[in-house]
Amino acid sequence: MPEDGVPWLPKDEILSFEEIARVVRAAIVVHGIHRFKITGGEPTVRQGLVELIAMLKRIEGVKDLSLTTNGQRLAELAAPLREAGLDRVTVSIDSLQPGRFRQITRRGDLSAVLAGLDRAEAVGLSSIKINCVMMRGINDEELADFARLTLRRNLTVRFIEYMPLGESAVGPAAGCDAQSRGQNVFINETDARKMIERELGVLQPVDRRSEAGVGPATVWRLPDEQARGRIGFISAMSAPFCATCNRLRLTASGLLRSCLFDGGEIDVRSILRESNSSLDTIADAMSRCVRLKPTVHSYRGNEQMSRIGG
Repeated sequence: MPEDGVPWLPKDEILSFEEIARVVRAAIVVHGIHRFKITGGEPTVRQGLVELIAMLKRIEGVKDLSLTTNGQRLAELAAPLREAGLDRVTVSIDSLQPGRFRQITRRGDLSAVLAGLDRAEAVGLSSIKINCVMMRGINDEELADFARLTLRRNLTVRFIEYMPLGESAVGPAAGCDAQSRGQNVFINETDARKMIERELGVLQPVDRRSEAGVGPATVWRLPDEQARGRIGFISAMSAPFCATCNRLRLTASGLLRSCLFDGGEIDVRSILRESNSSLDTIADAMSRCVRLKPTVHSYRGNEQMSRIGG
């Protein structure tokens, strides 16, 4: 998040819940898409989030509905979100040290996030995941500590290679100053695995098909037979998975985006607001957006992660 925050869009420039639901229906009816994730920016700052989850879950054909969040409000929202129909939750945590966590996030409270994780587990949200962006010289000595969480908790810790997106490609967009150090902050999956294995033993591969919401991650477990959770690596920089990418992103302002990095985009908001728009015309926009996917994404993304979400 940039130090001075991000501009807020006027209400009429963001999609209504009803418009989001129409896109979901088109994805299901025409394309047979049944898995959906609510992300951001930060979705828990959207007024009425619980109502949106309930609305989407009532749509026939929604088989899996998940949420990615910074976790600051998860303790209070976990129960109502679960009651509304949310299936899974992923929480972004880049440090387990309170001071460092606040420095990275500029304003985050680690204790609140960890309480949210506990609450999510208590109310029955399944396949809980933690996303940790690996940054050399910032949180690299914590990778084994993150991995240890899987010894006692039934969750998946996913280590994500640092991706230069938006302002993070050119200047300090977060409190840890990782962005201004550029490539020096990057840790690839191979080096990260070695760091973890030096302390905790050789990681054991896990069948991807056994991990709900695995996405592009490779999945492992600690060698300890008592380990309850799993470890994943998302390696978009050292091992791009563009050839198997099956995701589209819909921004709050109604842009269908073909790639996290290289936003080949289709304006769906204008289609939704045409008087004669149909599920077929919305679905056609999805097909056109898929054709914009790059063969391999570029090194630098053109949009801020705080805007398009995880």
